[in-house]
Amino acid sequence: MNNFPPQMINKQPDFHSDAYRDAYSRINGVVVIGETLADRHFRSLAKSIPDDHDLLLSLAAMESRHAVDFVGCGRNLSIRADTSLARKLFDPLHKLFQECEHNGNLAGCLVIQGLIIESFAIAAYQEYLPVADPYAQPITELVLHDEEQHINYAECWLKAHFKEAKNEVSSICSKALPITLSILQTLTNDMRTIGMNPIELIASFSERFQSALETVGYKGSSARRLIMRSTLSVPLT
Repeated sequence: MNNFPPQMINKQPDFHSDAYRDAYSRINGVVVIGETLADRHFRSLAKSIPDDHDLLLSLAAMESRHAVDFVGCGRNLSIRADTSLARKLFDPLHKLFQECEHNGNLAGCLVIQGLIIESFAIAAYQEYLPVADPYAQPITELVLHDEEQHINYAECWLKAHFKEAKNEVSSICSKALPITLSILQTLTNDMRTIGMNPIELIASFSERFQSALETVGYKGSSARRLIMRSTLSVPLT
């Protein structure tokens, strides 16, 4: 399924090697900025969906805690997150969210944050967990539990509005999925270095995202076609 040597995949790395520290700084930066933006996005959604205001603020607060906790994971290894690179990588996705927000496209906002970013996070944390250092392992497990709540909220909202929002969901997927995969592509070598398998991660992401689309209202075949159309242009290497 992959071209990586078996000894490089899901095996405990040397957490204090220069190569690990360098790669982890970028991975940790993407995680911290991803959680920080999630906090901001859920706060924006709380203003736009007043019926769920308090719930969305609670989801935002979870994301804020995640960012703090993952900063702590880096600090525990004496590693400083490369947040500068992470902001550049996430900027197109964040701008797309802002564009949807400006246009009153709540379905688009929820697809970006509630389905795509959350599926991305769940897949990444599941792949990272077996190779995480002892300090980061329990934190990652707790975060994974929280992220499932976040994706469930988006699934329920989009399912309730699927008939009128289907075209917007499909349109935003075609724009946001290539951006998300380009982030993964940029980090491929760093993921290998810290023991993660990029191919397994993208497979897990696609599976979780397809499940979300099916929960929202798509048939399995339609969900698969939507993902394939949106991702073929960004192969992982």
